Amino acid sequence: MPESARKITAEMLAEDPFHPSRVDFEKGMSAAPVFAMFLIAANIIIFAWEIRTGALKSSAAIIAAGAIYGEKVFAGQSWRLATGMFLHGGYGHLIGNCLALYVLGLASERAWGRMRALFIYFFSGLTASFISAFMQPKPAVGASGAIFGLLGAAVVFFYRYSGSLHLRDRRIGAALLAWGAFQLIMGVLTPYVDNWAHFGGLGAGIIFGFTLPAGLFENDGPSVKA
Repeated sequence: MPESARKITAEMLAEDPFHPSRVDFEKGMSAAPVFAMFLIAANIIIFAWEIRTGALKSSAAIIAAGAIYGEKVFAGQSWRLATGMFLHGGYGHLIGNCLALYVLGLASERAWGRMRALFIYFFSGLTASFISAFMQPKPAVGASGAIFGLLGAAVVFFYRYSGSLHLRDRRIGAALLAWGAFQLIMGVLTPYVDNWAHFGGLGAGIIFGFTLPAGLFENDGPSVKA
């Protein structure tokens, strides 16, 4: 005997893995992203060390402290690519970077997950340091290259998964894009800003944004590939 026809309900249908149901991006977002808070604490502690040791008194002192400096980087001191990411040139520099890191940390930890966000930050920062060392002759310090990596990855995330996010969430990506463009323009107009590091970090972040799977959809739904 043939089986009776059955009614198909929504619960019986498999979700399209390439177009998951909409996810509320802001729901479940931590007010204290762990990876960002850890990095902020590290930057503050290292800045206190800079003040105590007099690392900000001269170019020679900041180079000795571990600044990114092409002449020394390409002479074998490649460790400067990492140490320079945690040094800052003053209180304003430190505070501005920590605030940006906190804001982008909120979005990045939600989008990518804690470890992938940290991966994006660190390797975007290394890329930014390398570009800085290669393209300009002066010593440079700061976390902004790594922060631009988070920015680039975040903007790509909101583009890749726009169909799975609410409109109010997609506007976060547009706001970040506008803020990043403004910062790059200001960098061009401000002689002491190392825009090469910004472009290097941004480029690396964009690449990671297109190649890494988003942790958000692994936690709240099926993984998606764009």
